[in-house]
Amino acid sequence: MTQTLPNMTQKYPLFIETVRWSDGHYHLTELHRQRLDRTRREVFGPTGETLPPDWLPPVPDEMKDLTVKCRVKYDTSIRTVEFEPYSPKKVSSLKLVDGGGIDYHLKYNDRTALSELSKMRGDADEVIIIKNGLITDTSYSNLVFATENGQFLTPDRPLLRGVMLSHLTTAGKVIPTRLRPEDLRPGNRYGIRCAFMINAMIPLGSTPPIDIRNIY
Repeated sequence: MTQTLPNMTQKYPLFIETVRWSDGHYHLTELHRQRLDRTRREVFGPTGETLPPDWLPPVPDEMKDLTVKCRVKYDTSIRTVEFEPYSPKKVSSLKLVDGGGIDYHLKYNDRTALSELSKMRGDADEVIIIKNGLITDTSYSNLVFATENGQFLTPDRPLLRGVMLSHLTTAGKVIPTRLRPEDLRPGNRYGIRCAFMINAMIPLGSTPPIDIRNIY
């Protein structure tokens, strides 16, 4: 279901925020709002528009008891809001791929570069993107790695700093760490044993861990 706001004219690149609705409410809305405002300031300069605390529209009645992906597309203003029921993909294997000079520090609606990298996954379910020799993200999530001593590490140079990652980092639940491909091999220096994919729709631990033996 899509709601189109007035004055939908495509003069600028579109950006996107994906907000989770579950258990009868939206999650991490303030972090989403802050990132939206930061993006607009960086790309467009002062826009003169301040989003109110209740900036998200109501979820359609028929979806209120579901987990819903609310997709907000915007440039200088919010242009469309889309709702769809959500269930996470099943991912049990990851392939390391070289992302070259990819830059996705802003959450563009155009994901062509990420989609092209995802096509390189071969028989794996998803990719881990390497940039400048360092572990970054998958094509649609940040990463958290669990160690044998109970720590949770996350790459210190993600392609995109997602709102779930920001939330976990601020709460002290994950430790930003410089990670290289060899750190995802058995016997690695950090004792990493498995990976979790996280994003606004996937809280830490809400999907099964991916054993590092299935990362190649």
